[in-house]
Amino acid sequence: MNEVEQRKGNIIGYITHDVSDKFGRLLLAEGTPITDSVSRKLEERGLVYRLSSTPLGNRRSKTIGLKRLNAKPFKVPVKLDKKFDRVDGEALGHASKYLNILLRQIQEDKFFSNNIKVLSQGHKATYSHSINVSLITVAMAQKLNFTLPALQKIALGSLFHDIGKILLPKSILNELGSVCDEQSLIYQQHTELGADLLAAEYLPAEIYLIALHHHEKLSGNGYPNQLKESDIHLNAAIVSVADTFDRLTSSIFHKNVCSPDEAIHEILSAKGIDFHPQAVDAFMELFQGNDLRETL
Repeated sequence: MNEVEQRKGNIIGYITHDVSDKFGRLLLAEGTPITDSVSRKLEERGLVYRLSSTPLGNRRSKTIGLKRLNAKPFKVPVKLDKKFDRVDGEALGHASKYLNILLRQIQEDKFFSNNIKVLSQGHKATYSHSINVSLITVAMAQKLNFTLPALQKIALGSLFHDIGKILLPKSILNELGSVCDEQSLIYQQHTELGADLLAAEYLPAEIYLIALHHHEKLSGNGYPNQLKESDIHLNAAIVSVADTFDRLTSSIFHKNVCSPDEAIHEILSAKGIDFHPQAVDAFMELFQGNDLRETL
């Protein structure tokens, strides 16, 4: 063995805890031996981790802090669609600020940055919809007092909830308002395709189940698996409400576009039937103070 190979194989310590990247992917399990080459790769990923000198529970460990990469980020549009005029300005401002931070962070991740580019360049309608849904979702999650780790997961899941659409024929995406039954079945596959893409990256269930479950309904009349009530992940139930609001008020999905108030009324009417009551309540909090009762 030459010097390079020997150095590459030297164990410098043992991971004292599970190591995940900033988006929740499990990279290394507790107790994994770390070599110089693995250590360098972790540094390149911008991770922080602790090493023990022995594999048998020696608690003396060193923390390694690493620098973050810089990249030009995507941003939430400064001028949003008029539908957002109905949303509480303070809540929307907080959500926009958080989402801009997240968009900067994902530029450092090959999978996320590549797919956000695919959406923004080749699927602009889906990209715009995804930004809108993520804004509403983050605002709802903040109303529900999500912890920062939980907020990151639901924000990522909402941003990529329709990522499976990049694998669908563009002819179907371009005719959403008038697809036949066969085309509708193909379109519905975007939920499973998206979940498979995200799960293949070892992302947490809190993220990929959003892609899989966001068209499920409490009544069991959704797709792809006709799940009911608590079988639907809460994150997906929250995104479902945000997704419905943006779809109903966007011309890319419907010929007869609803006004924001009409969309809100439709969501309220389906509370406890199609939509999780907790999710609807959080959604409605975004419109308090906007004289909503007078318009419904």
